[in-house]
Amino acid sequence: MISQRFKIKIPLVVLIQVDGLYTTMYTTVGEIVTITNGPLDGVRMVEVQWRDQTALMFTVELREHADLISETASRAKS
Repeated sequence: MISQRFKIKIPLVVLIQVDGLYTTMYTTVGEIVTITNGPLDGVRMVEVQWRDQTALMFTVELREHADLISETASRAKS
């Protein structure tokens, strides 16, 4: 699995689950998000770690409005 960390350049929409329902919030400039599930391709959403919680973000917004700051590969133990 590849873990990519991004630094946000402009406020971006994030979806979080609160009491079983999804709600939208916005990141702030300079925040760091880490992709935890899904490749950063296409126009779909990816799961990220944001403010110590799991959230969903649009891949296109991350590609266009955030800077990749690190990428590490971890191997699953067999």
